[in-house]
Amino acid sequence: MKTSVPLYHRLKSDLIRDIQSNKWNVGDKIPSEADLAVEHGVSRITVRQAISDLVSMGYLVRHQGKGTFVAKRRTSVAVSRLQGFAEELRTSGKDVALTVKHVQMVACSERISKQLEVPEDTKLIRISRVASVDNLPVFRETSFLLPPTEGAFEELVNHPELHNHIYGFFERHGVRIAYGKQEIYAERANYDDSQELNIGFDEPVLVVQRVTSDDTGTPVEFSEVRYPSSRYHYNVNLTRGDV
Repeated sequence: MKTSVPLYHRLKSDLIRDIQSNKWNVGDKIPSEADLAVEHGVSRITVRQAISDLVSMGYLVRHQGKGTFVAKRRTSVAVSRLQGFAEELRTSGKDVALTVKHVQMVACSERISKQLEVPEDTKLIRISRVASVDNLPVFRETSFLLPPTEGAFEELVNHPELHNHIYGFFERHGVRIAYGKQEIYAERANYDDSQELNIGFDEPVLVVQRVTSDDTGTPVEFSEVRYPSSRYHYNVNLTRGDV
C-alpha cells in the first residue's frame, strides 16, 4: 500500500475488499467504529471518515439507532464514459500526436494537495504534454500523478510510449480507474498557452480540471487541460422523456 495515501483511504480500500469478498453480506451489520479502529490500528475519526465515504459511494447504509449495514449495490449508468483527453479525440477519429515537454518528480503544492487529498510535499509525478492534430496544437495538459509503485517515475521516463495512455499505465500497476470529476471554465490565454498552443496572448481558452479516482474512491490524478477556444467543439446529445 502506498505510504502517501491517507489512512482513511487505506482503511476504505480494506473495507471495500471485505465487502466484495463477502466477509459481510448485503444487509449484514458491520462492526462498530470502536471495533474497526482496534482491528485496523487507526483512530475512530479515521474509521468515521472512511465509513462516511463508503456510505456516499453506496457500499454502506446507516440506520439511525441501529448501526451501519452493507447496502444493496445499485445498478447505475455513467453520465459519460471516462476517457483520457487524447483518447477522446482518437475516439472521434482524430489522429493525435502527443509531445511530452516534461516528466518530473515534484513536491505537492497546497492547491494540488487539496485536489488529491494528500499532505503537502507528497512526492508526485508531474507530466506536461501538448496534443496536436494535423500539426496544429489542440490542447496542452499538466497532470499530477500519485505514483502507483516505487519505480513508476523511472518507468515513465524510460518508456515514453506510456504517456499516450496514462489510465492504462495506472491499470497495469493494479490501480483500477473508476471515475472522474471535472470542472470546466473559460479564461484568457497566459504566456505558456501562447507559446505552446501558438495562439495570441489573451485569446480565450477553455480550461478543464479533472480529478480521477480509483475504485476505492482514492484520488490518483489531477490534470488541467487548456484548449484554444477556436479549436475545440463540445457536442452533447440530449433527450427528453415523457413529462
